[in-house]
Amino acid sequence: MDDSFWEEVERARNLTGAEKMSASLRLFDEVSRRMLAGIKSQFPGVGEDAALRIRRERIDIIRKLEALP
Repeated sequence: MDDSFWEEVERARNLTGAEKMSASLRLFDEVSRRMLAGIKSQFPGVGEDAALRIRRERIDIIRKLEALP
């Protein structure tokens, strides 16, 4: 890993709790938007409601996998 990675890690370590929460919410929002874009690319013509349902299903799968021992 290069120096810029470790600099970013150090910056993250110095964030307050509120700043970490804000950053995590921004990251989740960005990932959610990218997931929707990927779903719409995978399923051209899919409606917004269906795309949101698929995203929810994928997030549920991820959470189940993360909970495995």
